[in-house]
Amino acid sequence: MNSGLLHRKFPLPADLTRCASRCLEATIEINKIHADTKVLVMTKNEDREYLSRLLKAGAFGYLLKKAVRSDLTSALEALGREKLCLNASIAAEVVGGYLSGNPQSDRKTHYEKPSYREKQVLKLIAEGYRHKKMADILSTTVKTVIAHRTNVGEKLGVRMRTGLIKFAIQKGMIKRGA
Repeated sequence: MNSGLLHRKFPLPADLTRCASRCLEATIEINKIHADTKVLVMTKNEDREYLSRLLKAGAFGYLLKKAVRSDLTSALEALGREKLCLNASIAAEVVGGYLSGNPQSDRKTHYEKPSYREKQVLKLIAEGYRHKKMADILSTTVKTVIAHRTNVGEKLGVRMRTGLIKFAIQKGMIKRGA
């Protein structure tokens, strides 16, 4: 393969809608490998916390899938000029929050606090698994699973299983009815 292709600028389409964390992880990995790459995320997700995590991970643009062709064209042109680009409605909300003295996107998000393993346990809890089955899936002990569940509950300020499930659904870790 011609290694020169790796340094050329071109859009890389990818459908990462099934799991918000995949898009976040992909953005981090792309920026690790090619720091000069400008990542434009196209998503249905309008959550400001998700936007904040993506921008912190290195995304250079955030566009909603319902955007019209001219928005996409403008976003690609902005990326070519190395300018940050956001969907107009989201940009207005972010600027409005900043001007009102409530820059919500600046705060540390709760979801960033749990470890990778704690997030795995959280996802399995939300999918309805019991401790023994989670231990089997993760190749660990029931005691370790319980410790991770306790830690993630403390970090998120959630004590009940139902609260953890609700949190996982809100963060796009699982879909309702999964």
